[in-house]
Amino acid sequence: MKQVEHIGAGEISKLAEIVKNLAPQKVFLVTGKKSYDDSGAAQPVADALAGADVLLYSDFGALPLQEDVQKGITAYTAFNPDLVIAVGGGHVLDMAKAVNFYAGKKPLVAIPTTAGTGSEATQFAVVYKDGRKTSLENAEIIPTFAIVDPHLAMSAPRDVALASALDALCQAVESLWSNKATEESKGYSRKALDLIWENIIPAIENHDADAISQLMIGAHLSGKAINIAKTTACHALSYGLTYRFHVPHGVAAAIFLPSVWEYNDFYYPVASITANAIRELLQRFDITNLSSFGVAASDIPSLAAEVNVERLGNNPRVVTKEAVTQFYTEIL
Repeated sequence: MKQVEHIGAGEISKLAEIVKNLAPQKVFLVTGKKSYDDSGAAQPVADALAGADVLLYSDFGALPLQEDVQKGITAYTAFNPDLVIAVGGGHVLDMAKAVNFYAGKKPLVAIPTTAGTGSEATQFAVVYKDGRKTSLENAEIIPTFAIVDPHLAMSAPRDVALASALDALCQAVESLWSNKATEESKGYSRKALDLIWENIIPAIENHDADAISQLMIGAHLSGKAINIAKTTACHALSYGLTYRFHVPHGVAAAIFLPSVWEYNDFYYPVASITANAIRELLQRFDITNLSSFGVAASDIPSLAAEVNVERLGNNPRVVTKEAVTQFYTEIL
């Protein structure tokens, strides 16, 4: 299935046309608890859905947990919608994608409110089960429509915006060196990386509207890249930090990026983008070590044992058990 994309400022207005064409009687609307109103999406979505029977579902937390997905499936099944709309950050989109995949596979409109995860462009849905990250993967998971409107990301809190941007940065880099990369995915990766690198500082530090807009496009492209190439060691190492220590996902992945870059002996033909430059970027945002998030040396063996083996297998250089431990130890 080829996704229909609407990208640009004001594109949220296209939702009304989508709804008119699909003419749903019942709409399952998945949103964040606060971001839905703060982003400015609530009113245009309400206008687009006037006349439809709408079930607004936001009964889940910041991580898409298996038990929350199951609650969503129960609500979805009882309601029996014709259309699913997801408005929010990556966890909101992943929740909607997982519930829709398991319960009905109805048309899905994904509307991100962060310049970050690219979830609106992927056939994956992250779900945490029994303390471990799992990733659903199926071509039928990818949203039917993606509306990427940078106006909706303008109100994201700084910490959310930063974590989202760093996630996109990791996705752009990791998809470039992934064993599964293709010429198509590398094209998305390069465009994404250039946009993200050029705009991340003015977007986060100055809240520059043009930079946020470009960053959001870069994030979307990074999603298109990992949809083909998938992520690698940085993401593989990150999930335990997010689940056990509540480190925001993008931060948890990015903190490993300089070390993995050097481990892979990676070269990018833009002199300003290097492992050291990324390390300096992280330092600029005070992301320097794991201990600041409450991680102790005694936690490293269990974190190393929980590393996502599938994502680790995409890394261009084999990552040994000793290397995994070293990644955690050197940034403790």
